[in-house]
Amino acid sequence: MNPKFFNLPTERQDLIRNSAMVEFGEGSFKKTSADSIARRAGVSKGLLFHYFKDKRELYLYLFQYAIDECMELFNKHILKASYFGETDFFLTLEMGHKVKMDMVRRHPGLFRFVMRAYYEHDSVLTPKLRKKLADVLEEATASFLSRMDLYKFKDGVDPRAVVRLLTLASEGMLAETGAYTPEEINRLFLEYKKYADMLRRHLYKEEYL
Repeated sequence: MNPKFFNLPTERQDLIRNSAMVEFGEGSFKKTSADSIARRAGVSKGLLFHYFKDKRELYLYLFQYAIDECMELFNKHILKASYFGETDFFLTLEMGHKVKMDMVRRHPGLFRFVMRAYYEHDSVLTPKLRKKLADVLEEATASFLSRMDLYKFKDGVDPRAVVRLLTLASEGMLAETGAYTPEEINRLFLEYKKYADMLRRHLYKEEYL
């Protein structure tokens, strides 16, 4: 990509990134057109391709950018929980909501884009890149669980399975509703919290309820 892209004002960079993530998040790589991305960003396709050689280069840049942003979000979440001394599995997940809202306000399409990218079948996502995303998710899960009071779970409960279940639930709700705005995401979170609370009541030992 053209390094001059980073000379643009941050707001302009975000507009182009957000427009591309929203468009890619709504459809497959193959069906998303550069015209629709440029139109949403309010720039010409020629200018878009001045910064990115082609649609594939733009997609791969966004893929890495989204991973970096998600890891920064995760680290802020963990630091915040550590600062307040919170080590409860479900309460720590709940505390991450405000951090996620800050991300949604800046990048409305990021989470949809990441979810779509993970299941993308086009060769733009090589096995190496798909493995990289899987490794990042594994690293985040291991780091999160290492800080939690897992002894609160009933015997036989696999915390990793609980993380995966809640992740799939949130992804499914996002895909079903198409939520983008902070208000929409907040409504989804309240519904998600009901399910998380239900799991907590069934999976925690009685003395920790």
